[in-house]
Amino acid sequence: MLPFLLIASYTLFGQGGTGSLLNFNVKEVTARIQDLALYPNLSKKRLYGAVTKGETIRFDLRATESQPQSIGIGIAGDGTLREWQLTVYNGEGPDDSAQILRREKIVGENQWVFEILAPPEDVVVEIRNLSSTGAIAVVEVVHGFYYGYSVDKENSTKPVMQNPAQKVSPTDTEKLSPIDTQNRVEFFRTPITKD
Repeated sequence: MLPFLLIASYTLFGQGGTGSLLNFNVKEVTARIQDLALYPNLSKKRLYGAVTKGETIRFDLRATESQPQSIGIGIAGDGTLREWQLTVYNGEGPDDSAQILRREKIVGENQWVFEILAPPEDVVVEIRNLSSTGAIAVVEVVHGFYYGYSVDKENSTKPVMQNPAQKVSPTDTEKLSPIDTQNRVEFFRTPITKD
């Protein structure tokens, strides 16, 4: 009975502990997305599944608020993917006419992190298993939508009061100076002498 259990667990969890490799890759991908400094809280919903050679798996990512500024997406594999194709669609339209936001072929990587600016509220991530060491590969998608800091949201709703004395006519180009000149501060270091 014991040999049967060992064979069953070996088959279920793959060769060489791919389940632990998947967990490691998920942690790495999550850390890399959080390092973008925009995604302190990632989606707690786990999106994962198994995909056989030559087949495709799709993940639907939906924003919780309207008009996200960006989305960070990380894909972690169980170590068995050799070659796979990633396609990211706009999920708001029908599948036939969906706009492709990103498409790339990835070789030898089981961690993939990227960001899409000004994404739609519905994003579809499609992964096609082109080649894997086993018949089935397990992949997990980690993602986070970014809506801007709360300070930005508060400031965007308040009207900006301008001092009439400081107004500069946009048509008077002689009075305007480049932004880099306005904001430049220079420090000059000279040796201190007795003179």
